[in-house]
Amino acid sequence: MASSPLGRPTRGTTGTNRLRRNDRWIAASDALRRASDPLVVDLGYGASGVTVFELATRLVRVRDDVEVHGLEIDTARVATADAQLAEVRAGRTPFASDLPVSFARGGFEVPLPAGREAAVIRAMNVLRQYDEQDVPDAWSRMAGRLAPAVSCSRAPATRSAASRAGSTSTRTPSPCASRSPCGSPISNGRASSRNACRRR
Repeated sequence: MASSPLGRPTRGTTGTNRLRRNDRWIAASDALRRASDPLVVDLGYGASGVTVFELATRLVRVRDDVEVHGLEIDTARVATADAQLAEVRAGRTPFASDLPVSFARGGFEVPLPAGREAAVIRAMNVLRQYDEQDVPDAWSRMAGRLAPAVSCSRAPATRSAASRAGSTSTRTPSPCASRSPCGSPISNGRASSRNACRRR
């Protein structure tokens, strides 16, 4: 694993309920619901940890053992999110004080506690600032941090990772990408909430 985070800081754009549709899609996915270890990573969450708190709030309704781990390259953003989490723990926010959330510094290498792999990695708009030729390496690094997931009917064995981006795929999408969490691979184009982060 790299000694320092891989990648570049994003613009940090974020906002309350901005990703609610994506949250709900992940909550409905087999990647989460059937995971033996429901660890979800929100990679590049931005200038505020609010979308991580919102994601955890929605996911805990379907998996009470879920954990959501926010990763950012920018140390100042991690510090901000940790301060926000302290407010959550103190009961001074609308979020549950025991919300299963943590934050750390990290990039495409997706640092996780020893021996653990992610059930889902969300990387919203993270690759939009990169040149297309830089995407495959980042995609493969993230995909390598995903746990084996349930197979999709009619889908070939593959690894897939997800972001909001839904065009210029770096791999061929699975046959059922538009109908289930078998999602298409990480890509570097326009928005789509269909692309789930999973490995097969």
